[in-house]
Amino acid sequence: MKKNKILIIGLSLIISIGLLVGCTLHISQNAVKYEDGIYIAQEDDFDEQTGFKDIVKLEVKDGKIISADWNGVQKDGEDKKTLSKNGGYPMVEKAGAKAPWHEQAEKVEAFLLKTQDPTAIEYKDNEGRTDAISGVSIHVSEFFKLAKKALDNGPVKKNE
Repeated sequence: MKKNKILIIGLSLIISIGLLVGCTLHISQNAVKYEDGIYIAQEDDFDEQTGFKDIVKLEVKDGKIISADWNGVQKDGEDKKTLSKNGGYPMVEKAGAKAPWHEQAEKVEAFLLKTQDPTAIEYKDNEGRTDAISGVSIHVSEFFKLAKKALDNGPVKKNE
């Protein structure tokens, strides 16, 4: 009786592992491949409250997103990442944020590099916050919306 239980458990494990490997191979074979190049998208208008316009730049190589850069630009002034790094965007000090904007933006960018899919994010509220990225309390929906827009538009064509 004991040998039968061990045999059944062993066969169950082998079948489970086989299914897992098969599903993983199927998923990876069907992964989205993007055309190599640089992809860029930006918001249409500057935000009336902050004065920033978000911009996203992605680089694709061998069909995969290998770099993502999320930033904000103003009509006149420093970009949001530089401003944040230099202490000019004091979210932690004035608003009690978990970390400076540029550090949170890096975590958001890394999430996209890991998932390779700008639609693979769940929001916890209508303001575009998420619990899916540890250490991030900023609104992230604009980044993912722009990343999707950039990928949908295709790579920027080089001037010839």
